[in-house]
Amino acid sequence: MSIAIFPPGLSFGNTLQCSLSFLRHSENWVCWLITTKETHSISKKIEEKEDGIRVIPQENLKEAILGIDDNVEFHYLIGPGTREIQLTCISTLFNNSHTPTFWFIEENISKKNNNRFLRNYSDSRIDLIPINEDQVHSILPIDDINFIQSKGIGWDVKSNRFTFKMTFPPNASLFDKNEIRRFQDQVIQDFQDSKNRFGAHGVVGSHEPIPNTWPVQSLDRFQKDGFRGGRGL
Repeated sequence: MSIAIFPPGLSFGNTLQCSLSFLRHSENWVCWLITTKETHSISKKIEEKEDGIRVIPQENLKEAILGIDDNVEFHYLIGPGTREIQLTCISTLFNNSHTPTFWFIEENISKKNNNRFLRNYSDSRIDLIPINEDQVHSILPIDDINFIQSKGIGWDVKSNRFTFKMTFPPNASLFDKNEIRRFQDQVIQDFQDSKNRFGAHGVVGSHEPIPNTWPVQSLDRFQKDGFRGGRGL
């Protein structure tokens, strides 16, 4: 048996996709999600939905390792989770005489291609399976779903991320400086709230072309806060 192990990050869509991709690779694989208090709840919902996924709190990892057969082969995904928990998990494996095969996420997203996969250092590859919006909503708590719907947040199957697309009201070109500031404050706060819920890398922000009546500093501010988009003619 092979065990794919990694600590989830706040971007739970990435956690779900990587877990299912490992499981679909072979019927002899299972997946361990090593959690902190921030990631435990959503990981448990993934565990409830998918056979083959086991959620293990970080402090219980050594006990779980000692309870398995010596013939188990570990695979470790580098990337998700904080650097601290990554190093802690790897050290626990090494200290208990397990040297895992290391994997990482590789992606090359374009309008024509959807190249996202797991690759190890022997150049073996596992394609990342697509996760659709229904799968995402089936795992999220109702509070998160209400938030998504209230902010018009979508799900991009290609990049496996939430999309926060900002649109301007019809009279935006008539806004004065104070109105522009208030509008940007609200939009930027909503975007930050989205990233706090779903991970800094789990949400992509974009905006329509900024009205040409707005000062150039307005575009600079959106770009500084992580939005993609340009300026209208």
